[in-house]
Amino acid sequence: MNDTDQTPPGAAPQDPSVERALNLLIETTHDLSRTLALEDLMKKIVSRARDLVGSHLAWVTTLDEEAQLFHNLATEGHLSPGTARMTASIDRGAVSVVMATKSFFATQDYLADPRFSHSESLDRQFRAERIMSLAGFPILSEGKVQGLLFVADRYARHYTGREVSVLGSFALHAGVAMRNAKNFAQLTRALTEAEQSRQSLEEHISRVEVSAQAHDEMMSLLAQGADLSMFMRRMAALVDGAIQYRDDTLSLRHEVVPPGYDGGLVARLRQGGLDQARILSAIATSRAHGRAAPVHEEADERCLALALHNGGGRGDSLIICLRGPVDDIQMRNLERSAVALSIAKLWTEKRETERQIASSTLLRHLALVTQPDAPTLAAVRDRLKLAPGQPVQLALILLRGPDRRGQIDTLRHAGARLDILVDVIDDHGLAIGTAEAIASFLAALTRARPDQKAGGLLSDPFAELDGTAGHYARVAKALRVMSRLAALDRFLPEREVNLFARIFETADPARIAEFVASRLAPIEGRDPQGRARLKATLLAYFDNQHSLALTAAALGIHVNTARQRLNTLAQVTGGWRDPVVAMDLHVALRLDALTAGSPV
Repeated sequence: MNDTDQTPPGAAPQDPSVERALNLLIETTHDLSRTLALEDLMKKIVSRARDLVGSHLAWVTTLDEEAQLFHNLATEGHLSPGTARMTASIDRGAVSVVMATKSFFATQDYLADPRFSHSESLDRQFRAERIMSLAGFPILSEGKVQGLLFVADRYARHYTGREVSVLGSFALHAGVAMRNAKNFAQLTRALTEAEQSRQSLEEHISRVEVSAQAHDEMMSLLAQGADLSMFMRRMAALVDGAIQYRDDTLSLRHEVVPPGYDGGLVARLRQGGLDQARILSAIATSRAHGRAAPVHEEADERCLALALHNGGGRGDSLIICLRGPVDDIQMRNLERSAVALSIAKLWTEKRETERQIASSTLLRHLALVTQPDAPTLAAVRDRLKLAPGQPVQLALILLRGPDRRGQIDTLRHAGARLDILVDVIDDHGLAIGTAEAIASFLAALTRARPDQKAGGLLSDPFAELDGTAGHYARVAKALRVMSRLAALDRFLPEREVNLFARIFETADPARIAEFVASRLAPIEGRDPQGRARLKATLLAYFDNQHSLALTAAALGIHVNTARQRLNTLAQVTGGWRDPVVAMDLHVALRLDALTAGSPV
């Protein structure tokens, strides 16, 4: 036997239960220093307290101050599942005594003990568990009861002073554990909040950096003189949305829709499916406050209006369609970008105005001065990018209706990026350029206002720029005559109207119409489809020097078909063997083709 196992001489034998209790207390102290998990520590305290006194069951409760109830935190030795879920009110059962005295309480017959008010639900659970003896200890923290430690047995039992003392120590340990857990929870919450604040700050800094980068990009675009399309693409990327550019009449001028955008509102806007009054109201609000204003919202998609400032009360605007949330920083980036776009637009308009003034000066000098000077001719060749000897063409465009300003803007916008000169003289527009450039200009004009057919005259191509004034005077005179004869809704070649312009320069349009009607009356008596075919056949016959083969080829029909139609026409009109009758018919048919808007 070792010396450590021997009892010193004269000393009383050591009680094994005391040594066991001390070991359990020491182990619990070590557990307290190793773990901050409250539930795990409470389970160990309950288990050791039960083992120490040999009780049938033990449990620890914690106080819910808001509900004024004690809830079981850890339970061991119970037979009924309801025991682990027991709750006790602070004014009922043994709990009320411990709360009042903040001291140890024990009873050998709980259900019959008259010292407290019983709880029916608690008594019912004790009966189910067959609990008879009970000892309870307060778990204190800073002088307040935070919970209770209970041991219980299913027979009448007296708990010794030593057992009570050790159990009280376990209750103190439980109090320390609860206080540590509470402090740890507060520290954890503080650390979590600090971490969340750090993450929020990092996210905010990141978004601010993105915002600064977006601002730098917009300023760079502004400095580079970027066009409208580039600005809009960058703005659409900022919010991953679709953007429409609208003028002051709400006409769609430009649109940017990212490839992945699948919202339906932008299509409805394009088709005019949203209330224009609401759009105008949102634009007015945006113009007044300088911020984006809501237009329409449904499901997870919404439309906003952003006014582009031009120094006046009205102007162009952007309609932005978005999917999902957009934070304040993104929205401010969008609004600042709209300001940059407004500045870019003003600079562009200033440059366009200066360019238009220069173009107008050159064009008027070229078209109105009989002998333009050499520097002007050189400047025109440079603006039109003409090769030596390359011919040019004049286009005269009628201006009709009350919206003269809108038509002028359309003319200038259509020719803005083409190698032509455009201006407005009196009641018509005038453009000069190569035949290819003029064709592109007229196509752009048609696309700009598809609801309003543009019309006028096209000069024959000519290579001598110094003779422009003569060509212009001749075509302008023809335009005045033809505009009295018919509402031009297409562009007629000069060579096809010159004769009639000279013949009918001073004639009354009503008398001309009467002449055409009288000469073509026999043909007009046919059915609509038949008379159209007959007139086209006879006009082609006259235009092709009375050649039956050339007539059939021009119309794309068989020679026999052409012969049958001409025979019918000869019967209807009485024939055209007389040259005067033939000339009358030819002139009447040509005037009818010019004034009726049918192809010539």
